[in-house]
Amino acid sequence: MKRSAFMEAMFQKYGNCIMVFPKYKNKYQIKGFIRPLSFKKLPNSNEIGIPFDHTEDGGYIYLGSCRHRIDRELEETQLEQHGVRYWIVKSRAVFVQNKPIYICAVLQQVVL
Repeated sequence: MKRSAFMEAMFQKYGNCIMVFPKYKNKYQIKGFIRPLSFKKLPNSNEIGIPFDHTEDGGYIYLGSCRHRIDRELEETQLEQHGVRYWIVKSRAVFVQNKPIYICAVLQQVVL
């Protein structure tokens, strides 16, 4: 099984339902993980694919499938999980042997 297929299966089986709200497109649902972002005790954030240069406290990290390339969406795209909305601060695809295997993004919670 290819790495990207394995990651896709993992996100589909274990991932949470997340709604994506692109600025100029219709919303759609994806599977992935959103967790609080903590750089404490991480030897090197680049090793796990966290978009570098972002070390603000209180952020969140998204990990998800390459099937939906949210790293290519416009700046004002929002994600929603369990009624909580997040702005995408920075995102990128993580590549192995020049093929994307998953998407990683740093998020900030939307404050109303």
